[in-house]
Amino acid sequence: MAGKLFVILLLGLGLVNASPIAKRSVATDITAITTDVQKLDSDITGWDGTLLNAIPLLSDVTTIKTDINTAISDTNSSSTLGSSDSTTVTNEIVALQPVIATTLSDLAARASDVSAIGFTSTVQSNLEDLKTLADELTAALESKVTSSDVTKIETAATAIDSSFASAISAY
Repeated sequence: MAGKLFVILLLGLGLVNASPIAKRSVATDITAITTDVQKLDSDITGWDGTLLNAIPLLSDVTTIKTDINTAISDTNSSSTLGSSDSTTVTNEIVALQPVIATTLSDLAARASDVSAIGFTSTVQSNLEDLKTLADELTAALESKVTSSDVTKIETAATAIDSSFASAISAY
């Protein structure tokens, strides 16, 4: 009997704490994505154009995909965000948008180098996958933030989509 009570108590504590952890996770997830995209941009601009040194770029993309999927999952698992959490998450997305724009512009500028090593279709496919994931994340966020923050996320999402469209068209 005491064992069952202990399990029920632990489960209850877990449920009480689950929502705030998920909310903090969403902001942390977006911060991780920002760091990932900044690393990708650094690797793109430092890339020497060789096949061997393109491998870390593919690894960067895999990390970004994983982290976006985590952010989507955490966002979908989160309850509606309160005003403070909503503002934090929205500000993270708004700050991420120009980082994505710069990275995709830098990648588009390397299209001839990517073509020279035969990775055009790989890059284009990855860009399409990332655009889809970015759309899923922003849609999930729009469903969780306060109504006053939805427009800011929509504006960032539109700019992100535009950056992806330009980069995809380069490939």
